[in-house]
Amino acid sequence: MKFDVSPLREQLLGDLTEKVAVAKERGIGYKLLILRVGDKKADISYENSIKKSAEKVGIDVKVTAFADTAGESEILSEVNRGNRDEGIGGILIFHPLPKHFDVEAIDSAIQSEKDIDCLSPLNQWKIFTGQGKIMPATAKSALMIAEAMGDLEGKRVLIINRSMVIGKPLAMMLLDKNATVTLGHSRTKDIPGLAKDYDVVVYGTGQSRWVTADFVSDDQCIIDCGIAFDESGKLTGDVDFDAVVDKAHLVTSVPGGVGSLTNLLLLDNMFLD
Repeated sequence: MKFDVSPLREQLLGDLTEKVAVAKERGIGYKLLILRVGDKKADISYENSIKKSAEKVGIDVKVTAFADTAGESEILSEVNRGNRDEGIGGILIFHPLPKHFDVEAIDSAIQSEKDIDCLSPLNQWKIFTGQGKIMPATAKSALMIAEAMGDLEGKRVLIINRSMVIGKPLAMMLLDKNATVTLGHSRTKDIPGLAKDYDVVVYGTGQSRWVTADFVSDDQCIIDCGIAFDESGKLTGDVDFDAVVDKAHLVTSVPGGVGSLTNLLLLDNMFLD
């Protein structure tokens, strides 16, 4: 059965709108600063997507674009300006950055409470010590959906992704919910056979429709974090949705699943107490 994320999205929109209104009243933390280096199509598309989501909830967005030839000091200067501005609640730097930058130094320069993409070593360390408040948005979306699918306590969860964007932080977040978590990856043997033994499976490999009905057992919940394109250029996920939807208990679609919540959850990271 298809899992409908629209109630979660509506809830997020309402909650965020209220948080932004309060922040604007106080004059603190209601603006988002986006830093973009160069004019890559993917970055501009992502920028427009973030701006559209921000507009829906009333967040003001300031974009500072730099040439590919910009120096590291220019980026750091703008980061520091954003840190000092009380009106700015989040600083978002598009990655990957040019190779001549010290990426860790730039990510570390963002105040931890304004690091809404959870890129700084400090915020990542907090996740693994159980102190994290700001979480990567895709992992946060997957967790929100998993909780809406059912109680996670004692559930066996398999994550096929070991990145710092999805797999590793999501594993820590699920452990905090008392789930039993296994991380799989490209070197894991017999994923179709392994996956059948889990209550919840999260996929995030970027391989178009490689998860077929052979991976799925009855009463299983599947969360598709994959982003891929098929031979005709159509956006797909890891899961062959049409082949799986009638077999799995619940499965998210791509588009219309995890990704439809990520921008809002990224913006929500601006308003954590």
